[in-house]
Amino acid sequence: MEATKERPPRTLKDLAVEAHEVQRACNLLAVVRGMDRALTDLRRLESLGTDALRAHPIAVLWADKSRASPARSRSPTRRS
Repeated sequence: MEATKERPPRTLKDLAVEAHEVQRACNLLAVVRGMDRALTDLRRLESLGTDALRAHPIAVLWADKSRASPARSRSPTRRS
């Protein structure tokens, strides 16, 4: 089994830029995986508890994008 490579630590600025840039993403699976990594890094950087992490602006941006899945944003098509 291969050892996983450690990612270099990201700064709060890096996380904020990524949260802003992800708003244009269309691959929901990649968004969810990126959100997991970002929130893990954010928790390490800021030493936040669960409630504070949920309310953090970076977490809010990620959560907003993950709720905007393509299936929910399209209106249903009607067949005649």
